[in-house]
Order: sequence, then structure tokens, then C-alpha cells
Amino acid sequence: MAYDADVAITLWPEYFDSRLTRAEGRRLPRPLCVENPSLDIIAKAAIILGLEYEVLSDKSYPKDHRRKRGCVKIEKGKIKKTALLNEVGKILVKNSK
Repeated sequence: MAYDADVAITLWPEYFDSRLTRAEGRRLPRPLCVENPSLDIIAKAAIILGLEYEVLSDKSYPKDHRRKRGCVKIEKGKIKKTALLNEVGKILVKNSK
């Protein structure tokens, strides 16, 4: 499936930040998270998964609108968002060691 920004899945660094609580935006269990993930490492995970992506560095997470950490939009393929989050989390942990 080709990348379409209108239906792409948005991945925020907050989803994968082990320093945050679930209420603050972390979406995965801490063993699948890393400390202060960058947009580059999330984009690298998209490359490893063979998905098209776009990095938007001027965006801010809705729960923390003052900090502009950016986001990565990944093409919506045959994988659901929760499964995609798990796969990206596994790649982040593997590549952070």
C-alpha cells in the first residue's frame, strides 16, 4: 500500500518513552520502551519493517502541546496500530542496546 498522509498511522515518541506513565502518553509496557526515543530511531524502525513514512518534526503531542518533539507518520498497511506499536517497540529496544 502506498503512503497516504490522510490515513497514515501517527507514532509519537511519547508512546515509546519509558520515563512516562500511561496517563502521560506511554502506550506500551516499559520492557518495550526506551528512554527519550528520537524521531530518527522510530523512522529507522519503519525502514526495518519495510513501511513508508514521513517525519514531522514541528508537531507536538496533544497531551503536551508546549513541547514540539515531532511525530512519525507511517503508512497504514495490513497491520493494525496496536500490532505496529509492539513491533516498533521491539525494534527500539533491540537497537538501543
